[in-house]
Amino acid sequence: MEKLKSVVPDALKRMIAKSTADDLPSTCNSFLEFFLHTEQFQMIVGDLAHSESALCCKNRDAALDSKRKGNECFSSGDYVKALNLYSQALRFAPIDVDDVDKNLVATLFVNRASVLHKMSFLVECLQDCTRALLISPNYAKWLAWYRRGKANASLNGFEDAVHDFNVAMHLEESLSGKRQIERELKLIVDQYKGNNSVDQHDKDVLRTLGLVWSSFLLWLNLELKGA
Repeated sequence: MEKLKSVVPDALKRMIAKSTADDLPSTCNSFLEFFLHTEQFQMIVGDLAHSESALCCKNRDAALDSKRKGNECFSSGDYVKALNLYSQALRFAPIDVDDVDKNLVATLFVNRASVLHKMSFLVECLQDCTRALLISPNYAKWLAWYRRGKANASLNGFEDAVHDFNVAMHLEESLSGKRQIERELKLIVDQYKGNNSVDQHDKDVLRTLGLVWSSFLLWLNLELKGA
């Protein structure tokens, strides 16, 4: 849509700005007349109407195939291609049908968030993690919270990162996963301690970090004793 807005001539923009509600039919006609002759509009309409890739054309098998290819590209370090494939999979993936389809969409958002984080698109990574949690909070489980925590930490949003890691810690059941989260928490503590000017607010955050970390170590100790 932004691309279409950018090609609207100033004269047409001024006419729209001065128009009233009564002028709506004529201004719409002016817009249509202009866009019908632009290449960008034709391309967007073509994408929407394409029999295989249209936004309204959902295909779970196609989504799974793009997801598989995206996973392969991610594993090989081809993040640009992986990003495109996960985005394509999201285009195909059905939603609001049943929990299985919602889980697929949530997984795709988490996967794309991983790629975005690797490419240093941190804000976009946060957005995809949040989308996954909104769509399927039970299925996304700890991984979406963990990814979002890493992105928040990279953006120096330490309080948000602590919250996300704390939720991830409670949701993750495996010992290896909890240890992975513990390592991230330790990194955040070290980053905060490396700050030369620590005010009262920072001390409170550090205290919270310490409590979360201590809770993990206590849990780990009990788990190992029970093993």
